[in-house]
Order: sequence, then C-alpha cells, then structure tokens
Amino acid sequence: MKIFTCKMCGKEFESEANHAYYCTDCRAERQRDRSRAYNAKKKNNEKTNNIGSSAICEKCGKEYVRAGGNQRVCENCRLSVRKKNNQKPHDEYVSRNYDVIKVYVKKGERDRIKQMAAEFNVSVNELVNYGIDLAIHEFIEYYGTKPSKTDEKET
Repeated sequence: MKIFTCKMCGKEFESEANHAYYCTDCRAERQRDRSRAYNAKKKNNEKTNNIGSSAICEKCGKEYVRAGGNQRVCENCRLSVRKKNNQKPHDEYVSRNYDVIKVYVKKGERDRIKQMAAEFNVSVNELVNYGIDLAIHEFIEYYGTKPSKTDEKET
C-alpha cells in the first residue's frame, strides 16, 4: 500500500494504485459532481461528446461523427497522425549507422528470445548484440587470440 495526500481535503490515505489523487470520501463526492454536471449538460442539450454525435475536427475543421467519447479529430486526420507516429527509421539513417546481419533461429526460439528481451527490459536487438559480444569474448578466451587473416586462408 502507498500513502497519498488527497487534493481536496489534504488528508493522507492509503491506496494500492500507483497514483491516487483523492481519498474515498472525496472521490465519491467528485463522482457525484461530475454526474450532476453531465446530467445538467444533457438536460440543457449542451455538448456532451456522445458517440454518434457530430463534431468539428480540431485538425482540419471538417465535421465528422464521433466514434468515441474522447475523439477529437476525424478519421482521415487520425490515420495521418497515426501513420506519422508509426514511421520506420529513415533508410539513410539506418544504412549510415547500422550493419545488417540476418540470423536464423530454430522454430520457437524467436518467441523465447523476445520473451527474454522483455524480461530484461531491453530490445531484441540489444539482447542479440550483447550475446554476440559475450560469445566473441568467450571465443577469444578459449582460443587465446583472434585468428589473423593468414590463419583464415590456411584453413
């Protein structure tokens, strides 16, 4: 349990949540106030952000029909913002900063590697690079030194 201070009454209270703003009494009071305000808006036919109601897109200014209560932009603008946020790193940047090596793993290993990376809170790429570094260091310890170019040609 964590200890928090209520923003309304200033009383300290315990909660299992990661963040809490109001004690149980004040939280119930705020919920009642929110419900009263919503019902008053609804009674006066004011904007209540209902699903299916029409709204103006904050980005392009066109009218659209709400698909959700918190929707602020039309479908076209939502997709353009989503596309912009999901863009892959630029090819030039990648080619300038990274070398690419394809690695084939046995069936089922891919999921295990992903799970392990998640457990250590690193990307799969970081985990694989770390594994390669460890393997190189072990290889050098076992064989003594790095093989030279002439050694590679003889074998």
